[in-house]
Amino acid sequence: MNQWIYYLILFSFGAVVSAFLTWKIKKVSLVFGWLDKPSQRKIHTKPVVRLGGVAVWLAFWLIVGTIYFLDRSSITFVAEKYLGIDKNLLGVFLGSLLLLGAGIWDDIKGLKPGTKLIFHFLAGIIIVAFGIKIHWFANPLGGLNIELGNWTYLFVPLWIVLIINVVNWLDGIDGLAVGISGIASVILGFLSLAPFVNQFSTANLAFILAGVCVGFLVLNFNPAKIFLGDSGSMFLGFMLAIFAIISGGKLATAALVLGLPILDAFWVISRRLMSKKAPWQADKLHLHHRFLAIGFSQRQTVLVMYAIAAIFGMIALSTRTGGKVQAALWLVALMVALGAGLVLVKSQKSKVKSFN
Repeated sequence: MNQWIYYLILFSFGAVVSAFLTWKIKKVSLVFGWLDKPSQRKIHTKPVVRLGGVAVWLAFWLIVGTIYFLDRSSITFVAEKYLGIDKNLLGVFLGSLLLLGAGIWDDIKGLKPGTKLIFHFLAGIIIVAFGIKIHWFANPLGGLNIELGNWTYLFVPLWIVLIINVVNWLDGIDGLAVGISGIASVILGFLSLAPFVNQFSTANLAFILAGVCVGFLVLNFNPAKIFLGDSGSMFLGFMLAIFAIISGGKLATAALVLGLPILDAFWVISRRLMSKKAPWQADKLHLHHRFLAIGFSQRQTVLVMYAIAAIFGMIALSTRTGGKVQAALWLVALMVALGAGLVLVKSQKSKVKSFN
């Protein structure tokens, strides 16, 4: 079978299974009243089903499990097995299962931010315990690679916690988190197939997840009929973090395609700390909120952010370390320009409104 047809089939299965399970979860959630109700810090005005993450998780692992059962060689990361399962893959499954449980509890009953953070770190610790590590970074200045050594045991959990929260904070308007996650999965899938990377198992998982995201987006794009909830956003962030480190580092590419939300997260955290607020205290200071504040619709906002993620993802695919460093600098400049421009436009609009 042609390689690209194979990956198109994986992608399509992911989309179909995800769309079907999303519709089913929506029906069940309506019966039990598992709804995200409007509040002052939220932008939706009607109750919306919020357990979509269950459909995303189930769709992904049903397909991965089926493929692994039929042909284990297609998803193999290490020779070592535990309970007859690839050790790395089992660690990813257990970490995601932990986050799914925490996310469902948070979506239905609510969890304190500190408690959720503990679950994020536990998922990262599980990953390290099952042998997924980063041994070195490419030196952005050239020369010898930067060896991590035992620092990997600290870096990997921190990386996983960072990306989980970046995607979680993206989930503020319809279709944004799942769309960006789908784009990032496609980019990381293509990178995994590059001859100098050659990670076909990672590509299989990435294209499956990309299809799952597209299937879910059918009901999540504005106006959303179902939300990811924390069960979904934490799972997607976790998997993107895994794709970037399993079988060898792809951190620079992941950081570029997710660069805007990563920079936005650091910017918002800095603003909160300077205002003597807790870093996790919810507000409407994120970049997507600022687009809405100047009159962009939710669809316009997500399409702009999709485009930025796709452009920098393609740049990451077509360049090596030096080019990625230059792209990162351009991304920082873009973030500064966007932030300043949005604040200026909002200020001008407020002045005109008060004058009238």
